[in-house]
Amino acid sequence: MRSTFVHRGLLALVLAALAVPCAAWAEEKGAAEKAGAAIDRGLENTKEFFSDSAVTARVKKRLLQDPKVSGFDVKVSTQDGVVTLTGDLESEESAARVLAVTRATQGVKEAVNRMMIVIRAPSTSR
Repeated sequence: MRSTFVHRGLLALVLAALAVPCAAWAEEKGAAEKAGAAIDRGLENTKEFFSDSAVTARVKKRLLQDPKVSGFDVKVSTQDGVVTLTGDLESEESAARVLAVTRATQGVKEAVNRMMIVIRAPSTSR
């Protein structure tokens, strides 16, 4: 009877000794999974950043190459595929052309028009 009591005591001691490293391993595994998830999110954010940068570059390039608009007058920014256009243009036709070129560019999900039409007074210098 005494030996059964000793065996149970030893068994409890061994199980307790094994429980501590298992708990630590489980915590490490949880931490590793969290770190892995954070890395995955970071990679996705990086992909989106570079994707948005590529869309911005494509739009700007097409605007600069278009003979009907001045790409220098338009600022282009992209967030999650949504391109925002700002700047001062001289006509509604120019703004419409900028929007058309932008919407036809690969990677553009939506184009937001924040451009202003500015009527400039004729120069009076002689």
